[in-house]
Amino acid sequence: MEIKVATLEDVPALLDLQRKAFGPQCRELDFMDALPMTETLEQAYEEFKSYTTYKVEGPDGRIVGSIRGNVTEGSLWMARLMVLPEYWGQGIGKFLFRELQERHPHTRAWLCTCPQVPAPYQFYLREGFKVFKSEEIGHGLTWVYMEKIKE
Repeated sequence: MEIKVATLEDVPALLDLQRKAFGPQCRELDFMDALPMTETLEQAYEEFKSYTTYKVEGPDGRIVGSIRGNVTEGSLWMARLMVLPEYWGQGIGKFLFRELQERHPHTRAWLCTCPQVPAPYQFYLREGFKVFKSEEIGHGLTWVYMEKIKE
């Protein structure tokens, strides 16, 4: 598996991946107005400028997985870990998640997730992340902030 840095030209494909990756959970939670489902292409282009985004391509060259992040004052913000549903369970998400942390020196990594979507929440717990804050976001859902301090 090869990880590459995404470029501005990848933004439309990343937005499509985002909708396909987060769509099943948003449908299950009846939360189709969640940001990953409503973000416009213009917003995606603007957001892209704020992060380093990594991608993994499938055999046909299409983006099948991605993650983005940035480091500020030693803290690595990790966001939008996403994999096409047909590629789930192949280790692509774990590979991207760990590579982002490896490639960006930091003393603390942090992210946000919804514990009502158990697979990613449990994955982050297994990776050593702990909840440090939570808040109700409506729709009967909770948003948790998780961190991992490097030792």
